Amino acid sequence: MLKTNIDNIANPSSGLIIIGILKGYLKHPKSFFIKTILTFKKFKKSIEMDLPKEFINSSGLIAWLYIRLKKEVGKDKAFEIIRATILCSGLAVQQANFRNVEAERTFENLVKYQKRVKNEGTTKLNKMEIIEETESKYVYKVTKCMFYEFFKYLKVPELTTIMCSIDNAIFNTYSPEKITFHRDGINNRMVDGACECMFVIENNVK
Repeated sequence: MLKTNIDNIANPSSGLIIIGILKGYLKHPKSFFIKTILTFKKFKKSIEMDLPKEFINSSGLIAWLYIRLKKEVGKDKAFEIIRATILCSGLAVQQANFRNVEAERTFENLVKYQKRVKNEGTTKLNKMEIIEETESKYVYKVTKCMFYEFFKYLKVPELTTIMCSIDNAIFNTYSPEKITFHRDGINNRMVDGACECMFVIENNVK
């Protein structure tokens, strides 16, 4: 019997996922991650943005892990390790947010749970505007992205692109034979210099 339901969603262990990925690249992944956790408290004290504790704990830890990794293996390798790590852990969290286990995967459910995630997840800090909502297409834009603002403040704006990749991962694996996600062209994200981030979800079932 599942211990989760629509209102009591899963809470994947991101820490275990992160250690598992780091194990593939670092000689001492557990000790590296434990030291990251132990020094994170001091790093958090340097953050002066007025943000919810849960947001700083999750996104701040990603940034601190990346900053520490850069000192160990260099910027390029650190970025790719973080990408592999956060894509896996982020996808697990989003699978829970979109109730992939508890509810049937349909276009209608995807739209419904996207709206719900907007109100209950870390993305509730973003500003979103629905542009189009029909049986065949759901289009919205984000005009304020706290991930981008937060990572830019920490001088690691490149991490925003990894969070954007999680969007691609969750939407395009939700029901890949029936639903397609894209951003209505290239460079349609704030991290690319645009004034907003586009989200286009298409129902390919006619």
